[in-house]
Amino acid sequence: MSTQFLSMGDLFHVNIIEEYHISPPPESFIPPITLPLTYFDIPWLFYSPNQTLFFYKKIPPKFITTLKKSLSLALQHFYPLAGNLLIPPPPIEPYIVYTNGDSVSFTIAKTNTNIDNLSGNHPRNVTDLSSLLTQLPSPSIKNDNDDVTLLVLPLLAIQVTVFGDDSGLSIGVTSQHAACDERTLYAFMKLWASYCKSLLNNESLVAFKNSPWFDRNVILDPNNLKTTLLKQWWNKMNSPKNNNSYEETEKDIVQSTFYFSPLDIKTIREYVVGKCKKLKEDPPLNLSLYETGACYTWICLLKLQETKNNNNPVYLGYNASGISRLKYEIPFSYFGCCIVFGRFGELESELLGENGLVCATQSFEIEINRLVRDFLEGGENWIKDWNELNLRIIGSPKVDFYGIDFGVGKAEKIEKISGDKHGRVHVMTMNGGREIMDGGLEIGVVLSKDKMSEFTTLFNNGLVELAKKC
Repeated sequence: MSTQFLSMGDLFHVNIIEEYHISPPPESFIPPITLPLTYFDIPWLFYSPNQTLFFYKKIPPKFITTLKKSLSLALQHFYPLAGNLLIPPPPIEPYIVYTNGDSVSFTIAKTNTNIDNLSGNHPRNVTDLSSLLTQLPSPSIKNDNDDVTLLVLPLLAIQVTVFGDDSGLSIGVTSQHAACDERTLYAFMKLWASYCKSLLNNESLVAFKNSPWFDRNVILDPNNLKTTLLKQWWNKMNSPKNNNSYEETEKDIVQSTFYFSPLDIKTIREYVVGKCKKLKEDPPLNLSLYETGACYTWICLLKLQETKNNNNPVYLGYNASGISRLKYEIPFSYFGCCIVFGRFGELESELLGENGLVCATQSFEIEINRLVRDFLEGGENWIKDWNELNLRIIGSPKVDFYGIDFGVGKAEKIEKISGDKHGRVHVMTMNGGREIMDGGLEIGVVLSKDKMSEFTTLFNNGLVELAKKC
């Protein structure tokens, strides 16, 4: 891939054109609903919202108008997303509530640049990408009927940005992760897109048969994990704010996309298996697309670091879906989070050694086996463990966002953006390949400009060297 950098300087800007508040249709007569948080939701209170960009080039007339109408129609099924997260003072638990009249912020913006400048795989400034996403409306303060002071946090916000020269537009989706995981967000986006496509084609709306399951009682908590995690959240709320971030140098931070072809994945797998045979060790059984891409990228990122003592352990953090891993059944249409915080690690010296890739995949294998044995094991340490990460993964190739069709075909590009700005933690985003039959993997990496050039060389040359050794 090219290492040329986008350079628009001070000429790049985004102007807000209009702002709307989209509610479910008035005739839908949706009753108010209150949803308590579960132990799956609480750890996400520590992290910034989920942010995803969808880029489209071929836009028909009245597309934005249709987006607004179809969003309202989709919200009548996923109406809690139009609600708010309410945070009372301890020891009262946070909860989600939807009441009649609640809405989603919908912003229309315009930028002077061409869509190709921000939708490619090349390095793009994270500030420019972030400008295509609206932030969730600022928290507000209100008192409930018992005169308890509540912090009110909206759950979903949308920004549609039209690019210069009518080259296309982006749809930026910002969602509160404590309200829904990517599985739930995907279900909502897919319904929104299907309604939009039907309206554009003047077709009847297809009946929605997979209504979200809102009953939180399906999540069992025999070990009282929720109480443990809530205490950690309350302690965090009462602790001094941590201002450690890279905001001062954000203008030098870029995000690039790297692509693993099916042949690249096959090469990595064959190398790991062959190396294990030479070492007379059992190869990992779960060399999945996710595991293979994550471990290879992790090794490349570690090689960039300038560490004085690489005998310290380093950790990779990821999320694992629990919708099918718990020891009891949960409806697949369950609305909310149902994922755990996973982490595995090794000594940095081992990962940077001759057998580093084998070491990484074997360590991941041990973690996967632990999840199979007991999905919730170590749940009381999820928050603490994630404070010790070297690399954090956002997204999964199992969630087919490229398969979402608003009636204008597949997105040209899908980009996940990390709102967390902790300089010591690398961020890796994951998407499946754009072509469903491809079997490839898109990896997004966030680094400084100089480091991105080094990483690109390491990434590409490493794949070439592995192919030679297979």
